[in-house]
Amino acid sequence: MAKRILSGIAAVVLLILCMMFEKNTIRETMSDVERCKTEQKKTAYITFDDGPSCLTKQYLDILEREGVKATFFVIGSQITEDMENIIKREIEDGHEIGIHTYTHDAGKMYSCKEKCMEEIEKTGYMLEEKFGYKAKVMRFPWGSSNNYVKNFKSQVVNDLKKQGLEYADWNVSAEDSVGCPTVDSIMKNIKKDCYKYNEPVILMHDSCVNKKTLESLEKVINELKSNGYGFDVLSNRKESCHFCGD
Repeated sequence: MAKRILSGIAAVVLLILCMMFEKNTIRETMSDVERCKTEQKKTAYITFDDGPSCLTKQYLDILEREGVKATFFVIGSQITEDMENIIKREIEDGHEIGIHTYTHDAGKMYSCKEKCMEEIEKTGYMLEEKFGYKAKVMRFPWGSSNNYVKNFKSQVVNDLKKQGLEYADWNVSAEDSVGCPTVDSIMKNIKKDCYKYNEPVILMHDSCVNKKTLESLEKVINELKSNGYGFDVLSNRKESCHFCGD
């Protein structure tokens, strides 16, 4: 009798241990899955300033081929009749269009708060009138901390908010419009800072002189993909990207 009782107790204990082991295994497996999901929640926001340009179509071809969405900060005065189809395609392809003032001329747009807002509003109105597109983001030429705008930036930012606009800086720069960039220098500059962030905002440029940017774009995208990054438009970022202290 005693042996039967002991045998029964042993069987129960063994069953409990097996159940605990299975439960822990499932928990560990689920934990691994959750960890992987967290690690995969890395999103890069590729942004292009200064377009549209003679190269924009080629940028769009690469982005379409790679299945990547980007944000284009456009200069209003460059949206000429022959560039209208480019803007239409950017919208149709699911990219975001942001405002980058109308002239990108510091002497004009930063002469005073009123002129700055005038250029922003003029470009925004153009996007709405010609394309039925309401911009959500704008970018100050040379960033929000430049010396031209510092005396009235807070006033401009307040006016932007009233119009449903958010300004956006960047935390990774390709340095593709400085000096004589190469594909290697662009890649090096992006890799130097990009992996510090789960949501890097990458500054690149879309102008006719930025041919090395075009040459490097596919490599940049593949580099980010291989490191677990997805891509999205900037207004979908969890938080606005402002320079430190802004």
